[in-house]
Amino acid sequence: MGLPALNNANNEHTSPPEHLRVDEQQLCYSKEPLRDLSHFLVHVEHPLNAEPLLPLLVNAGTITPSDLFFKRNHGPIPNIQLEEHRCAGNRRDGLAQLKEVKGVIWGAGTISTAVWGGPRLRDVLRDIAGIHDNDLVHNYHVAFEADDHVHEDACYGSSIPLRKAMDPLGDVILAYEMNGEPLSRDHGFPLRVIVPGFIGARSVKYLQKIIVQSQESNSYFQQKDYKILPPWVDSHNVDKSWGCAGALGEMNVQCVICTPTEKETILSSRPVVVKGYAISGGGRSIYRVELSVDGGRTWEPVDKIEQAPQKGSGMYWAWALWEKTVSTVNTTTELVARAYDSSGNIQPETPIWNYRGVMNNAWFRVKNVTQMPHHNL
Repeated sequence: MGLPALNNANNEHTSPPEHLRVDEQQLCYSKEPLRDLSHFLVHVEHPLNAEPLLPLLVNAGTITPSDLFFKRNHGPIPNIQLEEHRCAGNRRDGLAQLKEVKGVIWGAGTISTAVWGGPRLRDVLRDIAGIHDNDLVHNYHVAFEADDHVHEDACYGSSIPLRKAMDPLGDVILAYEMNGEPLSRDHGFPLRVIVPGFIGARSVKYLQKIIVQSQESNSYFQQKDYKILPPWVDSHNVDKSWGCAGALGEMNVQCVICTPTEKETILSSRPVVVKGYAISGGGRSIYRVELSVDGGRTWEPVDKIEQAPQKGSGMYWAWALWEKTVSTVNTTTELVARAYDSSGNIQPETPIWNYRGVMNNAWFRVKNVTQMPHHNL
């Protein structure tokens, strides 16, 4: 497999074909891959944006099957022939309940964990592009461009600090495998970036170009998207406000209840096992998860947390799956979960609204769960 084009100040640059911006009405979705979406909540069909149902997600275990992975796209899925080829809105629905936000109204299912395979970006930049550990690492950025079409820009693009790419513990890779199989078209075939600990928008799919440069990517998706804008910014003044916020990088600490779900009826009189996930950015581990059954007035630690560090680096990139058994639930029960990471970061009690609807990590709440023993049916 050939590597994408590389460019830096010291090397000649081989450009892949340049893309032109395509009007939204002219984007073609006639060659989308066949999919079974019966286990997904589809928010937008074209471009496809869908998340798995939370109980299926958490019950699938630590490694999410590829066919249950959430699907996030900004345009049609490229139909790339391998021989011709040279790749934060989770829980946005909670912010949309407060005030209008811009973007797909995601629930809490836009997260998954896979085993990715491919070379370290650090090794590629060092051995092929001649980048070494010096002052360049601290001041430069690595920009990525996708071989796709989106209506906001010529193609999807993003960037990360070069120090993240070159960090021997950063584990940034150029992935061509997912769960032991070649990447599917939905997930970035034939090559994508995986930037662990960062928001998913930085893990560019359908990768065609890597550029080492002295500034962040100029892409729409770096400069005018995925930012926490101040609370006074809305649809009326957003166009002149993008420069007042930095581009998002590391994820914040997050905790979600996956089962039971809102308004679920449990047909059993037995104790209820509450399950969920927690995760944080920067390779930080989850050291405590707490659950409340009375709306946050009192708390107890969960019974079990499972989270494994990355082999080699020892960083905690994968989520933590947790469980807590409660004796009973009823329609007056309000389940609430919150997590703490190894740096002592905590979640706010209530959502913090921002126009782009990103990084909502307020306490996660589940209401109106009914437990109904079989003999009452």
